[in-house]
Amino acid sequence: MTTRLHPVRLWLLSLFAAAVLSGCESSSVADKVLDDKALKPPPSMVEETFGRGSTEITLLLTKAPNGVYEGAARDIRDGAALAIGELDDAAVMKIKVVDVAGGPATVAAALAAAKARGSGLLISYAPQATTAAIAAIPADQRPSLINLSSPVAGAKVFNFGFDEVASVARGVHPVIASGHKRVIALTPNSIAGVDEERLRSAVSQAGGALIGVVRYDPAAPLGDLLTRNKALLDDAGALVLMGDSAAIGPILKGVRASFGKLAVVGTSHWPMELYTDPAASGVIIAAVDPDASLLIGERYRRFNKRSLSVYAAEGYDSIAVAAGIVRGKGAAALTPEMLTTKTGFRGVTGLFRFTPSGMAERKIGLYKIDGGRLVAIEPKAVSF
Repeated sequence: MTTRLHPVRLWLLSLFAAAVLSGCESSSVADKVLDDKALKPPPSMVEETFGRGSTEITLLLTKAPNGVYEGAARDIRDGAALAIGELDDAAVMKIKVVDVAGGPATVAAALAAAKARGSGLLISYAPQATTAAIAAIPADQRPSLINLSSPVAGAKVFNFGFDEVASVARGVHPVIASGHKRVIALTPNSIAGVDEERLRSAVSQAGGALIGVVRYDPAAPLGDLLTRNKALLDDAGALVLMGDSAAIGPILKGVRASFGKLAVVGTSHWPMELYTDPAASGVIIAAVDPDASLLIGERYRRFNKRSLSVYAAEGYDSIAVAAGIVRGKGAAALTPEMLTTKTGFRGVTGLFRFTPSGMAERKIGLYKIDGGRLVAIEPKAVSF
């Protein structure tokens, strides 16, 4: 039977941190540091460091044109910072946050500097071209890379990101099995062509047919989006609604009001605030473990003034993997062999393990939104 890896006690580390912080939240040094970072975005030229230890984890992100981290990059940074504050009680690690907004041309210098500092692990969230440039650096000239963005191939590269298509691929199964085989997808207009093809393949493999993909602009008013696509919506039995912005709420309300017969499949990237909206009741979502998210969600909200996102959870778990390894075996154990243990890890994003191919294998839970929260509709996986 698969068990949690003994030296990498992600779940136990999380429980331990929750128990400690619950008794001393008001006076914790980690709290003060994280609150300062949340309230005072650093100048564009500042490279942040979280933690006080000697083992460096280099976090490679891209700043927005205004010189600060925004969106997913901000959430990943803040999730990683929270993990250091909670899990590295022995102060053996630190996170160096490095901006690679300059693109592939900046990668070689950034990685050379990381190597010179003795960095033990790279974690990145960047455009695919930049990530590919990181992966292309010879493996003996850089640490292992945990990649949180679009998958890339390379030696000592481990793709960890949990994207919306993967969530949909799991979430459509019960809906299609119940007879709603004709599926329409509403997606942000930024979805890549390759991801649209993955979406089509996922629906097909589940036994359904994707009869249409309608793109919307998350920043634009809803307007007549649903009216213009009434024929498709009337012909469908199920709707996949993708996106991670506030636009999801109005779209969902409009669908419930005008196309109430549609079974709705959401994704792991939906804003969690949406769960309490009556329009979200009954939506099926394949998502990270909500019980695990509760362990850090309250503190994440307090430090960062917003809800925990899937990106923040990935940032947290990436650091938790490293913290567990370093705590149990030392910095020298941050190796591909330790990262690809068959027993895997249990973290905020659920049960997962890295395969030798560089991909992450996950046990993704199936949930229904009920009473403002995710309620499991199948037993939770306990092992691989």
